[in-house]
Amino acid sequence: MCFLFYLLVRGLRVGADCIVEFCVDRFMEKAESGSVNGSANVLSLDAVRDTLIRLEDTIVFSLIERAKYPINSAMYNESAGLVAGHHGSFIKFFVKRTEALHAQAGRYGSEEENAFFPGSLSCSLVSSRPSTNVLHPVAKIVNLNKDIWDMYINQLLPLITAGGDDGNYALAAAADLACLQAISRRIHYGKFVAEVKFLDDSPEYTRLIRARVCITS
Repeated sequence: MCFLFYLLVRGLRVGADCIVEFCVDRFMEKAESGSVNGSANVLSLDAVRDTLIRLEDTIVFSLIERAKYPINSAMYNESAGLVAGHHGSFIKFFVKRTEALHAQAGRYGSEEENAFFPGSLSCSLVSSRPSTNVLHPVAKIVNLNKDIWDMYINQLLPLITAGGDDGNYALAAAADLACLQAISRRIHYGKFVAEVKFLDDSPEYTRLIRARVCITS
């Protein structure tokens, strides 16, 4: 299981620089506007920590499920022609269509969700209950899913799967998507970590940010 934890850490590091950049931009805007008070009661460090633990468990179990199938390399071949009328790989077809359906059901209205193909999403057809946004608006521009996708397909899959092709492309693709979504949620949850830490000690973080001190813990 050691390699799973190595891959998890490696995957988290993919987005570290971008998350830090987001934090600095978000905090600077707060500091300059004087709006350092917020919904501190909405988030707590304990709640965030519990969520992170659950997300990491989900990643491990999702990887185990994907490892049940061989690598099925044809699924990731852009020119394999596995889907009639679709130019691109089977996995992209599967993920795009699944995300479009989930978007119609309102999934991507949540701040915790980040689509891999946001340009292919449909409008929500479901009336959702009003919700309070926890994150600063600039958080919406932080989407590291391209890096996550490349890391997963090119580095992770060859390590957790056996060679071969069993033809179970739909099942393997569903397992891939579960892995991708779990990893994405865990990495992007760093935005909530940044938010709760800032709200916990806004004056000190504001001082450090104005001084352009790199905050890594």
